[in-house]
Amino acid sequence: MAESRKLAAILAADVVGFSRLAGADEDRTLARLRALRSDLLDPTVAVHNGRVVKRTGEGALVALECFERAVALEPYFPDIWLQFRAQALYQVGRYPEAVGLLKRRILRNPATDSSRALLAASYGQMGMAEEARAAWGELMRVNPAYSIEQRRKVLPYKNPDDFERFVEGLRNAGLPGP
Repeated sequence: MAESRKLAAILAADVVGFSRLAGADEDRTLARLRALRSDLLDPTVAVHNGRVVKRTGEGALVALECFERAVALEPYFPDIWLQFRAQALYQVGRYPEAVGLLKRRILRNPATDSSRALLAASYGQMGMAEEARAAWGELMRVNPAYSIEQRRKVLPYKNPDDFERFVEGLRNAGLPGP
């Protein structure tokens, strides 16, 4: 049987400041997230003949039938795409490329704590401890309540070794681990 392929647009959705919000009131934040998914995201995806491919803690990856529908849902270039791509590059050891994307995301979303954490880990993997500490310092400025254990809890990885690779990058730079 011949393989059938379809062209699809990918939409990435993310909650800005989720770690900060969850740190302040986790139960309320998670309840609000569930409500947004059931009342907004899922029905909107269904109306546009899409499907949720992956839930990523506070975010989601959605496949839509065509680019025009994706743009109708998100008319601006979503900076979370930069985070997802950087995360993928980090996992395969392409740290300099991840750093470039993370810097772009931070410029577009100065409140991001997750990009700063991954930036610090990337620098740690590259042996750039001073830069890693600077990124971590900015992370603590943006979200003083950031915790690696909280992040592990609210955004579990399918493969725990992937999260440990992130922690390893921080440890390489002498930054606090869990």
